[in-house]
Amino acid sequence: MMDGIGSGELYRWKGRARSSRIKGIGFRVRALREHYMLTQDEFARRLLVSRNLLSELENGKRTPRGPLLVAIEALFMANRMWLMTGAGEMVRNGKDGPAAKAGADCAADVVDLLKGYRALSTENRKKLLNIMRVFKVIEEKEHRA
Repeated sequence: MMDGIGSGELYRWKGRARSSRIKGIGFRVRALREHYMLTQDEFARRLLVSRNLLSELENGKRTPRGPLLVAIEALFMANRMWLMTGAGEMVRNGKDGPAAKAGADCAADVVDLLKGYRALSTENRKKLLNIMRVFKVIEEKEHRA
């Protein structure tokens, strides 16, 4: 027993917290889609996922994985902190700001990246994600310098 919560109760509590977090992300994905006035079919097509998967995400039945979060960020200029927690602005630099215009220019690159990622084996996907993390660390260090 921890802090008055039995182990069975703690397990159930953690499950509710996780379920609540997933539903929150799903709610925010839906809010982002509606912000851009897109149907589920249109939004799913741009993300290269099925409408069924998008529906499951929006309804809290599934949680988006890293590559899908990256695609949502890149294609729709979504703020990752907002997607994950609800904190901050939904869209970086506004719907029509400079970041949105840059996002439109790189949308084809993101689509190519996702197609390539999906074609990789699970092992090579992990390697690619690790490489991207290394580049992100390097880039952050360069910006601080």
